[in-house]
Amino acid sequence: MDTRTLFRRNPDLLLEWDDDSGSVLVDSRSGRKFVAKPELVDLLGRLDGPLTADELNARWPHQTDADTTRTLLERLASAGIVRHDDKEDTEPAADGLTPYERACHAGAGRGPLPGTRRGTPPPARLCHPEATGTVPLPDARDLPSRALAEVLSERRSVRDFAAEPVPLMLLAAFLDRSARVRGYLPPRSYEQTQRPAPSGGARHSLEIYLVARDVEQLPPGAYHYDAFDHALHRLSDWNDDLAALQHRTITLPALLNEAPPAGLYLASRADRTGWKYAGMALSMIYRDTGCLLQTMCLTATDLGLASCPTGRMEVPVSAPFLQPYEQRLLHVGNLALGLPDPAATTTAPTPTELPAGA
Repeated sequence: MDTRTLFRRNPDLLLEWDDDSGSVLVDSRSGRKFVAKPELVDLLGRLDGPLTADELNARWPHQTDADTTRTLLERLASAGIVRHDDKEDTEPAADGLTPYERACHAGAGRGPLPGTRRGTPPPARLCHPEATGTVPLPDARDLPSRALAEVLSERRSVRDFAAEPVPLMLLAAFLDRSARVRGYLPPRSYEQTQRPAPSGGARHSLEIYLVARDVEQLPPGAYHYDAFDHALHRLSDWNDDLAALQHRTITLPALLNEAPPAGLYLASRADRTGWKYAGMALSMIYRDTGCLLQTMCLTATDLGLASCPTGRMEVPVSAPFLQPYEQRLLHVGNLALGLPDPAATTTAPTPTELPAGA
């Protein structure tokens, strides 16, 4: 055997803890699991680059002789725990994913874990008892709507906003058409709701928070959208922390010249989805986020509002108005919202004409 054969650890391996087996190595690509004794973990830790059996033997405190170490490495290579360091194996993974991303994808493909749907499901409604006030949103159901084909053809991510406030009536119509609860689905005890955007298992884990800088008839600040009562619950006055949050999650990642009049901060109450889809819940939440953002973008286009989604996520939740919920919510997305700047060169939707007196 060539003594210059190089070995390296499988870059797809992740180390997990199992209640029964202790530490376990998981191949994130194949899904295979291996009991990881401390000596094996130590060996893989020292195999931090392409090494020969002689080189590894010299730095591994459990070594006996190079031939024994070489035999061990070949056995580990056969199992897929280490690899021979040839050109094919050293090239980056074709899918461009990290081991953590591949493990998440593999988990989603295997479906939910056994034992889901046990106990009482989390409620579909999240209340904020600390809210300092409630703003009922106007009934905007009479505002006109355009043909779907026209809306689809005009949808754009718009980054130029007019220097004027968002009309409250348009904001109300936007939230009504994109996110308002239409009712419960049976069985009622499962806490499944019907809403405009689809959600896996009708779990609808996403909560919508409005960061309002310039909205008509609305004091600047942070609000929670109550999708059941179609109202905004005030959580915070406008302050430097809100401005910084909007800059980090919307203005900067969307490459905007200035902050938008309004921004939406989407947070997931993950246990709603996990109750039914434990093991693949995160994947479902990401899909739900995409569905909601697309529904919001199309709704904005229909109403003549300018919108631009961003995928910036902060871990843990950094919104100052959500500090009491840091362990219960996941930040999953954002949306800039305002009236389009008519002077911008980008094709922008035409704002919906409001009825007289609105």
